Amino acid sequence: MSYFDTEHDMKNNPPILKLPFEVLDHCWGYLRRQDLFQVSRVSRVFWYTSRSRIFQSLTITLPSPKVHPLNRNLVRPSTIKAVDMLERAVDRITSFYSDSSAGELWDMVQDWTIATAPAIRNNTHYFVSSLEKNPAPRSVDVIFPFVSYSRNLRSLELVRMNLGRQQWIIIESLPVLETLRLISCFFLPLSHLERPLKLKELAIAGDSFGPRSIEEPLVSVLCNPAYLEKLTLIDFIITHTILAALSSMAPFPHLTYLSVFVTSPSGDHFFRFLTAIPALATLRIFPWSANITPPHPLPALSSLRSYDGYPNLLPYIVPGRPVDCVCLMLMMITTNDDQQNYAIHSELVSTVRDISLSTVPVRKLAIEYFLPTLDNLATIAKHLPNLHRLDLGLISGPPPLTPEEVISLSESNSEFGPNCAGILLDTVDTMQGLLSWLAEGRAPLPPKLMTLRLSHSSAGDEDMQCVEGIKQRDLVHCLHSRYPRLCEVEMGGCRWWREGVIWSREILDSEEM
Repeated sequence: MSYFDTEHDMKNNPPILKLPFEVLDHCWGYLRRQDLFQVSRVSRVFWYTSRSRIFQSLTITLPSPKVHPLNRNLVRPSTIKAVDMLERAVDRITSFYSDSSAGELWDMVQDWTIATAPAIRNNTHYFVSSLEKNPAPRSVDVIFPFVSYSRNLRSLELVRMNLGRQQWIIIESLPVLETLRLISCFFLPLSHLERPLKLKELAIAGDSFGPRSIEEPLVSVLCNPAYLEKLTLIDFIITHTILAALSSMAPFPHLTYLSVFVTSPSGDHFFRFLTAIPALATLRIFPWSANITPPHPLPALSSLRSYDGYPNLLPYIVPGRPVDCVCLMLMMITTNDDQQNYAIHSELVSTVRDISLSTVPVRKLAIEYFLPTLDNLATIAKHLPNLHRLDLGLISGPPPLTPEEVISLSESNSEFGPNCAGILLDTVDTMQGLLSWLAEGRAPLPPKLMTLRLSHSSAGDEDMQCVEGIKQRDLVHCLHSRYPRLCEVEMGGCRWWREGVIWSREILDSEEM
């Protein structure tokens, strides 16, 4: 019997120390990382039961390469000592992996994140200090070999790193690696491996700063059709090359999730790639993609259950397929004289009708940049009566009514009728007004709705004080009386939820919103 068991069974210990370790481990799953550090210092039992979660993931941020302006007169003495930062990082990692008694902890590491701090960008011309006579060793070359010490590593995320052959060899040596995320990484030419990796999940993302490029043979190394299940491609520079390579590869029979940024030149490659994904269940067109439409009928996609993207592609995706979850981005990119502009999609009525043509009842609908008019709300309630969850990111529009005007007009006629769509309440510009509108019956919701979430699509339109200033509990109870299945209402940063007949309220953290 170990000393953990002895301490755990001692009658004088607090009751919490007598709980099974599995129960404590489940409790620690609700804590944030910084809270886990505090918990681990309470007792040996707490340390023993929380350490697997503490060491499950490691994150290290390295100093960025030294970059100087071409005009050396612009160089200022830096207070950041990159060499010292690197030495401290190496010392900590070396101490951890050189301690033989920590071998058990090495095997607990399942997730590594290695990030290089972003370099400052401005209009000044720069050169990299690696051109100097005695360049210091790259931080990635010093730290990266330690990745191979974690034999149970399943997920690896690399941010703003130059990946050469040495890094690819180490990645290939990881025996159980399933997930690889590459964020704003540079792929050195002719440095990749020839043998495909066995990744189940791959994410390649990056901003529009460059130049970055990727060779097509590397795409076939990263994307193994026999294993890949989840693919995210939202790199603004190299996604076109990746889609071109994928469109000529063998089918991906296990790929069920695709999130992609599509430009106009890569539209044809994207649609050809869809024909190679027979098991696709979730399709997400990343915001700011081009507004594309297929030149030919799409493949069967008989397993598709979720679509997230622009409404113009929806008529080709949803009707006739078993889609039960739809997320729409109504702010679309429009091109005029080779310049990108933005416009709000206003034909929501026809879009909702297309959604209703799914072969299964649609249970979840989320709409960003939603203009709350009677016509729009009535269309959702009429054509999607089986909705269980409705998420609306609101935008404001004319006429500009104050909350008091909205409530006053709502009280004048609380019954919703087919002739109400053209009255002054066509548009409300505050969340409070819409909630009062719904509670008073001026506008309908789907009868089976269980969760209603309201937010502002634009951060500048947040109006929590407006919502806080009214009796939220009365509004929620009024909504519940009209829609008995409703059990959760979220309004901005407040969430109301029901157990039985009791409603409770909580304030959401910014991470939860």
